[in-house]
Amino acid sequence: MKLRNNKAAYLRGRGGFTMVELAICLGIIAFALVAIIGVLPIGINVQKDNREETIINQDGMYWMEAIRSGATGINDLADHITFIEIRNSNSQVYRWEPVPAGAGDSHMELPRGVQGAAIIGLLSMPVHADLVGPVTVRNWPQVDTQYGEYNLIRAKVRAISGSAVDKGEAAKEMAFSYRLTSEVRPIRTAGDWGNLTGNKLALDANRFRKLNFYEIKLTFQWPEYIFGGEEHPGPNKKVFRTVVAGRLVNRNLNLLNPLDTATGQFQEDVTSPFFFFEPNKFSVPKVARGQ
Repeated sequence: MKLRNNKAAYLRGRGGFTMVELAICLGIIAFALVAIIGVLPIGINVQKDNREETIINQDGMYWMEAIRSGATGINDLADHITFIEIRNSNSQVYRWEPVPAGAGDSHMELPRGVQGAAIIGLLSMPVHADLVGPVTVRNWPQVDTQYGEYNLIRAKVRAISGSAVDKGEAAKEMAFSYRLTSEVRPIRTAGDWGNLTGNKLALDANRFRKLNFYEIKLTFQWPEYIFGGEEHPGPNKKVFRTVVAGRLVNRNLNLLNPLDTATGQFQEDVTSPFFFFEPNKFSVPKVARGQ
């Protein structure tokens, strides 16, 4: 009998939580979970923004180096370009895509076999080039025709860096994309602010600088999305700038033409819309407006 009483007393001393205590514990846990769940989307968005900005930084340096060096052999760029669109000062729009153009299509196919070079060539087109047709430039090279030409060149690009999953064929529509706007223009010189008329030496020096020193401005806007059947950029924006010292020449990308034996490059063609920088070559082109 004494042993049974001691056991009952032992069990009474190890009683569980009351319903009130359990309710308080559940309330504390629920409060913590609500706070965690509320912060979780913010953390996910911050991670997403950081990832996208990292991609833009890496792609920005890649594009800048490819354009300033006049790269012609990066054919895998065609896997990342959806289209390149050029709108000239006459509001004419020329659209290039890396896919064949069928009957009734409004775009032109980038030259086969040299699509990487064509992409760099179009993005290197100076804003003041006198583009009179989809494949014809007039009066190049030039300092300025004073006619107010302006070419707005933009491209839709699927991220070059980033996750390998986004590079698959099945993920193209969902992959992270951005709008790339390219502006290539001669650097501003003393002739832009002062009148050099009558000073032949100053005029020649000014013309030489205009033809051999350029500013490259690449504007990235992301993400690129489709709304109402039209492409629209997101609210994020970043600009890359640099200055290139060297010639800017346009070349014919026809593979049927022989390469230039002296340089190993495509033949120069002053009417071609495909432009390439030649860093550290400071020679005035043979054909120059006003010379």
